[in-house]
Amino acid sequence: MACALGLQAQAPSAKGLPYPSRPIRLVVPFPPGGSSDSVARVVVQKFSEGLGQPVVIENRPGAGGLLGSEAVAKAAPDGYTLLLGSVSSLAVAPHVFANPKIDPGKDFAAIAPIMSSPLTVIARPTLPVNSIADLVALARSKPGALNYGAAGVGTHVHLVGELFKKQAGFDAVFVPFQGGAPTMAALLAGNIDYKFDVVNTTLPQARSGKVKVLAVTSARRIALMPEVPTLAESGFPGIDATAWVGVVGPARLPSEIVSRLNAEIGKAVSGRDLNEVYVSQGVIPEVSGPAEFAEMIRREYAYWGAVVKQVGAKAD
Repeated sequence: MACALGLQAQAPSAKGLPYPSRPIRLVVPFPPGGSSDSVARVVVQKFSEGLGQPVVIENRPGAGGLLGSEAVAKAAPDGYTLLLGSVSSLAVAPHVFANPKIDPGKDFAAIAPIMSSPLTVIARPTLPVNSIADLVALARSKPGALNYGAAGVGTHVHLVGELFKKQAGFDAVFVPFQGGAPTMAALLAGNIDYKFDVVNTTLPQARSGKVKVLAVTSARRIALMPEVPTLAESGFPGIDATAWVGVVGPARLPSEIVSRLNAEIGKAVSGRDLNEVYVSQGVIPEVSGPAEFAEMIRREYAYWGAVVKQVGAKAD
């Protein structure tokens, strides 16, 4: 039934054919197994049903999400190559990497948000800390002895880690990884001391006692972990870090195609079954129009540009 409904309301493509008339490629600019990849795979099935065509995920990691983003920016604006954009790839990496080949405000057509999530601050269970105050005290007592990991250079979790160090007044070694999954594996193995993480990948490890959750970055405590304080409650109110993902396409994407995609993504995200999956993982489903999503991207791009200048983070 969903496929039939999707085919009845097709938008015209640039060649005059009904849209979509063939499979759509969704580029995820990070490795499989990370938070962005898992979000994409949850929403793609419902999204595909509504469109009446397969949506095929293609992982193209590298340079904080810039490599996959550049590929989509150069693609034909026909609606058949889309990007799962994120705070890292569209708002952070362009400021961190020298000579980025994308301008998020000019090279993409904002289509629809999918979700947002506060971050957690988590530590390996053998680290002798039980709070943010403990972590800061330990790091200050042993300058440069602790290390923290993040999914690549130039991602928002990297920038949050640098901002936290600067505001807390301590030094720790940054260890980059190729994606969120290997970063978590390193923490569980005791190879790094702490990391910032999204709620949906923190929850399983926290519930099994494999990590210590020290704080969340949201303005309020979250219902799934009510015992965990916020960073503001822990003495750091100046860190505003939210992970978000959404779908964008190449600039000059026809407005009819943008509207069709926005409507189908909105249906998928707000559907009861997918909504329940997100909420159970501490993820906030997001639904808005293309203009509102474009404004959010512009706002986040400006915010993280200021953070990059503050902490002086640059990638080679």
